[in-house]
Amino acid sequence: MLINSGRSVSFIFICIVFAFCSCNTSKFLAEDEYLLEKNLIKFQGKEKLKNKGSIKYNLASFYKQRPNGNFLFVPREWYHFKTESREDPTKFQRWQQRVLGEPPSIYSEDLASATAEAMKYYLEYKGYFNASVINDHYYKRHKAYVNYYINPGKLFVIDSVQFTSKDSIVSGIINEVKEESYLKSGEGLEGDLFELEKERISKHLRNNGYAYFYSNYIAPLEADTNVVSKKANLYLEILPPPGKNIHTRYTIGKINVFPQFDPRLDESILPLTEINNIQFRGEVDSFPVKPQAIVNAIYLVPDSLFQEEAYDQSNRRLSALGVFRFVRIKYEPSPHDSSVLDFRIELTSNPKLELGIDFELNYTNRSTSSATANLLGISVSPSIKNRNLFNGAELLISNFSVGVEVNPASNNARFWNTIDLNLQTDLYLPKFLDYLGIWRRLSRIKTGKNSRLVGEGFYKTINQNAATRLRASYNFLLLLDFYRYNFFNASFGYDFQRSNTERYLINHLAIDFLKPVTQPDFDRILESNPFLARSFGQQLFVSVLFRDINYVKQSRPTRSGESYFLGTSVEIAGAEIFAGNAIYNAFNTRTDTLSLGSIDFAQYAKLDFDLRYYKQTTPNTSFAARFNIGLARPFGYATDVPYVKQFFVGGPNSIRAWAARGLGPGGYIDSLTVNSNNRLLFYQTGDFKLEFNLEYRFDLFWRLKGALFLDGGNVWTVRRDPDRCGSQFLFSRRSESNCQDQPGAGDPFYKQIALGAGLGFRFDFTYFIFRLDLGLPIRNPFPDPLVTDQIREGDYWYNFSSFKLSDFNFNIGLGYPF
Repeated sequence: MLINSGRSVSFIFICIVFAFCSCNTSKFLAEDEYLLEKNLIKFQGKEKLKNKGSIKYNLASFYKQRPNGNFLFVPREWYHFKTESREDPTKFQRWQQRVLGEPPSIYSEDLASATAEAMKYYLEYKGYFNASVINDHYYKRHKAYVNYYINPGKLFVIDSVQFTSKDSIVSGIINEVKEESYLKSGEGLEGDLFELEKERISKHLRNNGYAYFYSNYIAPLEADTNVVSKKANLYLEILPPPGKNIHTRYTIGKINVFPQFDPRLDESILPLTEINNIQFRGEVDSFPVKPQAIVNAIYLVPDSLFQEEAYDQSNRRLSALGVFRFVRIKYEPSPHDSSVLDFRIELTSNPKLELGIDFELNYTNRSTSSATANLLGISVSPSIKNRNLFNGAELLISNFSVGVEVNPASNNARFWNTIDLNLQTDLYLPKFLDYLGIWRRLSRIKTGKNSRLVGEGFYKTINQNAATRLRASYNFLLLLDFYRYNFFNASFGYDFQRSNTERYLINHLAIDFLKPVTQPDFDRILESNPFLARSFGQQLFVSVLFRDINYVKQSRPTRSGESYFLGTSVEIAGAEIFAGNAIYNAFNTRTDTLSLGSIDFAQYAKLDFDLRYYKQTTPNTSFAARFNIGLARPFGYATDVPYVKQFFVGGPNSIRAWAARGLGPGGYIDSLTVNSNNRLLFYQTGDFKLEFNLEYRFDLFWRLKGALFLDGGNVWTVRRDPDRCGSQFLFSRRSESNCQDQPGAGDPFYKQIALGAGLGFRFDFTYFIFRLDLGLPIRNPFPDPLVTDQIREGDYWYNFSSFKLSDFNFNIGLGYPF
């Protein structure tokens, strides 16, 4: 059926105008009522404002009134007005009022003045003592527009700081570390800095014996300000406890441990056993864990000064053992000496065994024109956890995963497509076993006058907090009609949670073995792709001293709603084999490459960098961005990076307009991939990866959230691949003699950036998020293959005039993509 485009546009325009007019909420207002339409902050004054964006964001948080939102371009107050006057509303009307509606935000001059006053107090708190805030408004068609004019004035800064106390010992302790103060000369006189300084002093004193010292013992900050220079001399005083002249400094007395704590038991009849000056209450043979494992996790030392760090560390380590459901450490002054603290550690056991199960769901478009190539993936992962394998708090986790990809609309095609089996077992030991003494040696290597290759603080922390991990895994993957492989892995390393926001995963010794078996259909692909053939054989991955290190840092959200995630990884395999082979060849006249028959030793290095940024713009909207770059290179006698270690893009958590491994490398056009009748031809990988993602997230209603996203990137080969024209990463255009038939071959990398855009829907069920993302490829990494004349930029872009719903790539998954 043909539709006149001019008439259809006019019809849509009339519908929009009709909907807008029918949803006009001004008709529900009294004559003297105005809906708040917009709040606007405007800065005035000649003084340069530091961190202007952050201050503006925080000032906006003081609005006493905010405009109503919209749902599908309809003002939310409209739903409220339409349903509030109903005497007997239906269930649907009540749902509209509860979920879609909002009480109308009717402008109030009193609330606007209160907002201006709160903003002024905030600016003074930030050190702008001469700040002024004036609110003004104007009306237009029963709408109120409010402006807040901010003149912060000049920032008062710190000139000098003096720390005093009538307690001479406390005064000496805090003056020893005054260089670490947040109140430094030249800094702004902000209330935040004073709060940080109070916490710093309190924490330092609690780590020096003052167990009951808190920030309320620090007097309000006194400031001697100079109005002309806008500088202040600060005086910070430590107050004595009520009724006393000095603070009590505590030492550690008795430490009593109850490994099987039960409040119903009579503690007086429990036997007592002393180990390393720590008293255990109960029958040692019946303890759920060996006493020495508990002793190793306690950092409190009898007869030493109380240290809050040792108290917190003991709490963390006992909890990290995983054996105990509840860990309670209590202390109180000894009845015999009020300056001595007696400790009581109550431990309640966890069940030794725990069963769990996880589900994953994904959907992949394998074709743009045929439903026969769309795949539905389902995986089930049961797991068993043993928290105390050898009664020494050893943690054993075994996971078994079964996954399949099927073709729901198979018609004449095969229903089963992929079978994926994975078995993994991890054994965590609750202590740091220094592999070959490597970390101790690294901590002794000096890199400067006062620095070492591994800092003393880092070595101490990893010694205290790292858990030793032994891993063994097996993976079987079958792509029917194409190939199957068996992948074995064993490794020795550490899981090191340095803080609540930082984590290291380190592997030293690691051995992997990959054994693929190809089918005739895939052999034909290998014949036309030597690069893939070279990287797809049997390979042994061996690392003796070092395999990989992964570092993850997740920041806490700031007051302005910003947070970031940083993930980096470094991986090396075959370095020791290469060194050993080189030494062997140095003493022989003939040069040999070490191998085991048809099995090659993998030799490669791989770097990956993942940076993410999150911004909560309003309570119901947020912005997320990701930048990912990676490089993998072979070395030694290897010519290519193993296929399973190469980079790829596409899929539900990458560039969502393309299927996984369906994009690149570079501007290469795979004739087999272009053929829509082939359903399993997504195998493209590269040595270099560049990817970025932008996503705007917003609430819709109930548990439904929406998102608009833009993804971009590609993978490339570092070296020229004569069998894949346009795959090499180039900074400038280069002509290739054997690639004249492919348009765009030899383009620089920035012209090979693929772009995909789309929208997503997320159902937030608290415990998990079900996600549906629809990605549309709006820019290809190569021009239209049918172009024979001079190539223009428009030849790379999607032709929206021929848009079809089937052009979307549907992605189903659990959780956010990043």
